[in-house]
Amino acid sequence: MKKFFLFVIVNIFIFRATSQVEVYGRYTEGGKVAPDINVYGEKKISKKISLTYFTLVEEKWAEALIGTSYSPTDWFSAGISAGIEQNPALFRMAGSLWFGKGKTSLLLLGEKGSGPDNYWYKTTLSYKFSDKFSFAARAWRYHGVGPVATFFIKKLASSIWIMPAYDFEVDKKKLVFGFDIKI
Repeated sequence: MKKFFLFVIVNIFIFRATSQVEVYGRYTEGGKVAPDINVYGEKKISKKISLTYFTLVEEKWAEALIGTSYSPTDWFSAGISAGIEQNPALFRMAGSLWFGKGKTSLLLLGEKGSGPDNYWYKTTLSYKFSDKFSFAARAWRYHGVGPVATFFIKKLASSIWIMPAYDFEVDKKKLVFGFDIKI
């Protein structure tokens, strides 16, 4: 965990990357909450190209990715990254697509590691009703499918969100809730 926080601090102060920290928990039937901490950062190297990084720490899983994103227009961005995961094979790849126009956006994220079942996805179709509230539909592996309500706190450059979900892979209801902070 100390290495994780050192990584975040180095990226914020040395590379001056725009970063976001996300802390959330998955509450499942049976009363267990699984905590998760994510950090995503981006550093522009030209008008259309950025370097990106992503780290994730959970109770039984961790990964770190570094990559690049390309934004040829203000309504589209594509990214690709590679890194390591908590797995004997170590290697992990990821890709992203973002489309946005007006108050509507679509984000597609995918990752693949070694092994046939070692993949992950998160797809979010979102509509921003105001500067304070957005509503989305999300499909998120290991979390479920469901609506997401997000409340923005502009003065703190943060947001809080909640997602009641149904995870079809394990046939369980889940409640995912968290907060995001831009740093």
